[in-house]
Amino acid sequence: MKEFIKRIFRKSTTEEFRNVEIELTENWIKYNNGNSIGKKGSEGGKILNDQENINGARITIEANVGNIPFAITLGIYGLIVHTEFFSEIEIAAQYFKRKKNEIDRILKMFEIPEDNQDTEWENKKDEYLEKLMYE
Repeated sequence: MKEFIKRIFRKSTTEEFRNVEIELTENWIKYNNGNSIGKKGSEGGKILNDQENINGARITIEANVGNIPFAITLGIYGLIVHTEFFSEIEIAAQYFKRKKNEIDRILKMFEIPEDNQDTEWENKKDEYLEKLMYE
């Protein structure tokens, strides 16, 4: 059983890190001018990609997080922080891209003036945040 787990959650090699460059999209920049790449991340792994939304969010992918090959931590400043774990880089990269789009949608909601935020706005915000963290 121990060998089986080691095969599933094997340490990733630098060969697998070549295709982790995820395109910067509108409002997204390299966090800390890219200086965090290669350093230890919040989950204890090596940071492969680290992007920040200029409107107040961040998403980071790390490799070799303990016995788990990849982790993605995302956060909207002052609102939420969430981490997911992956065994394959391709699936992690797809998740990274999808979550950036979801974060964009949530941040656009906060552009609505407070006096125009009603119960429906609050329900939508909660629905989007739940989807961001659990889907």
